[in-house]
Amino acid sequence: MGLVLTAVACLSVACGSSTTASSTTTTVSIPVGWKTYTLGRMALSVPRTWIVKHDTGCPDTTAPGTLLLGVPPVLVQCADFAYPATVVTVSQLGSATSTTARPVGQTPVTVNGIPVYPEFGSPDSLHWSVPSLDVQIIGTGPDSGRVLHTLHRA
Repeated sequence: MGLVLTAVACLSVACGSSTTASSTTTTVSIPVGWKTYTLGRMALSVPRTWIVKHDTGCPDTTAPGTLLLGVPPVLVQCADFAYPATVVTVSQLGSATSTTARPVGQTPVTVNGIPVYPEFGSPDSLHWSVPSLDVQIIGTGPDSGRVLHTLHRA
């Protein structure tokens, strides 16, 4: 518990001023000027300068960051582009995946009261499976960690 409080305190200090979003189990610190978006039972917040797109895998190249909510059933080839600094993609877990099942052999970490299963990523990306909210979240770029840590229940 002390580690969680310390992490929240450090995140609050690093983020500066913030607003809060309440869920039934916790209060989430959201930086001032950020906007919250939902997909099913999941909510994430991003800076207002970001572009938010639905049902596509192609980010906006002109924005400092892009939030992609949902992935189309048939992936299309994106035009050649340079990725923006940060991209966060949220997709529904497959229908074959139970929303209450724990991934085999993994212990969750708790983010804002939600069990999250980190998956293999790379030094500049985060891959989270969140069965309780029926989503998978992938973040790349320098601001992805800040965005993913605004995860809360819609």
